[in-house]
Amino acid sequence: AMVAKTAPLLLLLIGGAGAWCPVPSAMLQSMRRPAFSVNSPACLAPRVQRPHRGTAISMAKQVPRNVKESIDQLRDAIQAALSGRKSRMDIEFPYASGFGVEGEKKKSDAKIPLVTKEDGNVSDRELARLVTEMFRGTALEETTVVAFADGTQAGKAKKKWDADFKGQIIVLDAKQKKTKSTGGGGFGAAPKEAPSAASAVPEGTEVLLIVGPQAKQLKAIEKLACEVGLGCVIILVNARLDELEYETSDQEAYFKEEFERVFFIKTAPLPTWSGGVLYRSFPDDWILGVPRKIGPPKALLTTKRKPTLEEMDVALRGEQVDDLGTPDILKGFPNPFDIFK
Repeated sequence: AMVAKTAPLLLLLIGGAGAWCPVPSAMLQSMRRPAFSVNSPACLAPRVQRPHRGTAISMAKQVPRNVKESIDQLRDAIQAALSGRKSRMDIEFPYASGFGVEGEKKKSDAKIPLVTKEDGNVSDRELARLVTEMFRGTALEETTVVAFADGTQAGKAKKKWDADFKGQIIVLDAKQKKTKSTGGGGFGAAPKEAPSAASAVPEGTEVLLIVGPQAKQLKAIEKLACEVGLGCVIILVNARLDELEYETSDQEAYFKEEFERVFFIKTAPLPTWSGGVLYRSFPDDWILGVPRKIGPPKALLTTKRKPTLEEMDVALRGEQVDDLGTPDILKGFPNPFDIFK
């Protein structure tokens, strides 16, 4: 059944940060401090506004120094976005970030540890699980749905999450049965109804997490978002919108403009430079930062919109002492953000 289009937009009011220790249960526990209120306006939020051009110095939030700070800021960012009546969101962490929800990753003795596809899959599941913990103990706990890109991921999530997750886990591209024709065959027969993109989403879904979607699924996601309406909050989890291959420029514009980049962390964001981090936590500015020996990372550039590669290159070159004998690709800064690996 298709999600009701009149589902209310939910305002997430999350409490302050609490203690955390590096064990899976504690990481989940750190997400269990929400209190929710429901708002039911007749007309929900308009399309996401395009950010203003130009730069501004704004350090309302510091670049997070570890996973715990990142999760705290993720929670606050989602709260702010929902309070700002955003019903289309995107969150992204570095590939294969380790959150410890499904257990600590075995350490490798290799100088350059290999990152596998399964490491990425585990990270995606863990991040989705952390987001669902925001709704534990509320009326939304059972109306939250997590959609995975394939059956293998969905099956592992069901096994790993067991009975702790009260919502539903589905496969994004699950094949749905077509509605049978009510007429006979041949000329004059009633046309068969095409399956709805939202047909796999349970009725009454108020929060939908779409985890690691693939490029071939973007058209279905766009159709689904249209069908369920703005009353259903949709959160893309590690969709990596900047790396996907879009069918058209209109499709690319839809996902990058309609979905607010609520929380974003990318280490070494410029291919020709090592180290550094590009960071954004809604509603604050984008920050390009580099580490310092003492204190939080230094902000080299802050912008209202996501900075271009050219802008980041200029900022990094301004910070780096120029060495004509060193190829650009070898120039860079130390990177303390390997805590995500």
